Formats: sequence, C-alpha cells, structure tokens
Amino acid sequence: MKNQGGFALLAVMLVLTLLGVVVTEFVFSMRLEASMVRSYKDSLLAGYLAEAAVQQAMREVLGPGDIHALDENGDLVFYRIPAGATQPARLSALPRLRVPLGAGEFTYRITDEESRINVNTATSDRVDRLLAALGLEKRDREIINASIQDWKDPDSLSRLNGAESEDYYLRLPLPYRARNGQIQDVRELLQIRGVTREVYGGGGTTGRPGLVDLTTAVGRDTVNMNTVAVPVLKALGLSNAEISDITQARVRDPYPAVPGRFAGKGFTVGSATFRVEADGLVAGQPRARVVAIVQRRAAVPSAWPGGAGRLTSPASGGIRPSAQRPFSRLVRTPGASSDLGVVILSWREVADPS
Repeated sequence: MKNQGGFALLAVMLVLTLLGVVVTEFVFSMRLEASMVRSYKDSLLAGYLAEAAVQQAMREVLGPGDIHALDENGDLVFYRIPAGATQPARLSALPRLRVPLGAGEFTYRITDEESRINVNTATSDRVDRLLAALGLEKRDREIINASIQDWKDPDSLSRLNGAESEDYYLRLPLPYRARNGQIQDVRELLQIRGVTREVYGGGGTTGRPGLVDLTTAVGRDTVNMNTVAVPVLKALGLSNAEISDITQARVRDPYPAVPGRFAGKGFTVGSATFRVEADGLVAGQPRARVVAIVQRRAAVPSAWPGGAGRLTSPASGGIRPSAQRPFSRLVRTPGASSDLGVVILSWREVADPS
C-alpha cells in the first residue's frame, strides 16, 4: 500500500507539473498575442497620425505665402508681401512638433524641394561641381558622374568610368539592371556605382551634407535663392563673391524678388514643390514615418463643380504599400490669386522610423 501511495503521489506531482507547463505556455502565448495586437494597433494609429501630419503640412503649403525662406533654426517659413508694402511679412506657422491628436501625436518637417539640384536635368558639369563641393576626389567624381549619366540614358553603352547593366550591375553579388531612364526617387542614387552611404547621407568624418539633402528627382528645374544651400550654389557655377552676397543678404530678410544681377540663372524666391517628413508618435515614441513630396498647382476650373472642391488622386509615382493611396484636395485658398491644389508626387512609408 505504501508503494501504491507513493506512486499515486508521484503521478499527481507529474500531472501538476505538466499542467503548470501547459498553463505557463498558454499565458505566454496570450501575452505574446496581446503584445502583437497592441503593436499592430499602435503602428496603424501612428500611420494615420503621420498621414494627418502630411495633411497639415499641405495646409501650410496651400497658404497665401508665395515667398519661402529659412529661419534661424533652418526651418522653412512662409512670407507674403502685404498690399502697399515692399518687404515681405512672415506668416504665422502651424505647430509642427509633437502636435496632439487623439491617442497620439505627430511631428513633421517641411523642406524646400526646389532648393536642390534636379539630377534628371542636371548637366554633367553641374553634377561634377556638386560632387566637388562635397569634397570628393577627382577619381570618385568621375566614376559617380559618368555612372549617373549611364543610369539615366536609354542605351546600354558605358561611358568612360561609367557603369551599365552587363558590365557592372549584373555582376554584383545581388545583381540588378540599370534603369536606363529618368531617376524616379533620389534613393536610386544608392544603387549607382560609386555612391556610398556616406556620399548619399552625408555626415561621417567630414560632417558635410549628402546627396539626399542636395538633390531631387522632381521639381520645376528652378532654384529658390532664399533656401538654397552653398554646395548647390557652387554647383550652379556661382563665384564665391556671388555666393557670399546671396547667403549674407537673405539673413536679414528674404529676397522678395530675384535681383537683376542674378536674372537668367534659374533662380526664384518662392517654390511650388516641398518635401514633408512626418512622424506618427504613440506613447511618445515614433512608430510610423511618411516621406511625401507635394507640389502646389493651380486647380483646373472643372475641378470646382458648384463651387466645391473635389478630391483628386496623386501622381502615379506616389504608390503606397498599404490599403489605398492618400488623396490630395483642391482647396480654395483665401488671398490667393487663383484656386490652388496640391498634387502628391511621391509617397514613401519608412519601415523603421526610429
């Protein structure tokens, strides 16, 4: 009987142990599932918060300001010339940092896409001057410049120091083909021979800006002299004296018009194309990021049936991986000379917003 009692006790302990393992595994699975659901919910919420940030940025873009400059912190600000005045007046900006909305917050930054060099229309000489302004050696400049031209041209013939699919890209460990057409997004530069992450992103030991901050693949092929960076001015072929003149004069007040001495050089004092970098924050942490390029355009009269705005879909380049594309609304802007709307030229959701 003692042996039977001991065996029964051992069996009960074994069953309890197994039950404990099962319960522990079940609790762990439930916590993991709850954590996954919460993470998905936060990511979804943050995505909508980031989209809301883009929409608020579009409100600023559609405002009456037609002169765009930089403030003391390097942030884009909007100006307009009041009736009867000669100097531009700064317009009040909407809040851009940690704006509360529902259960989260959003933050966004607007930069001037027309303060950058358009890599699709830039000549080889202009690209070389830009790379020289970044401090690249002559050999590196020749490789990058020729490879950019090869990437854009429609043929498969390599320039000296350049690269095409058959002789370079298809021989890489992860092969791919050259586009042989216009660059769709400046991120493509990372695929081009010679463009390292430091050259593209800047920083490193030099602390200089990178191509991501100085180039664009869209825009009107004009440059805003109120927001343009010094390396871009060098790429445009301006002398040191002219560059100093521009950068010192705009510190006091933005240029209300292009001075006569700079006429015919492709300068403007206002822009139509802007880059919006928006973050959606949940519990104080960025959980989603959207990078959108938007362009302000005059609305087509037919887009105003009965005086009401109508939704228009963005350009084909703004494809989102999620459920549907955002829409840009044609909005009547008080004080503007014509009805204005915004077209979304590019829309990209960043996988890791941290």
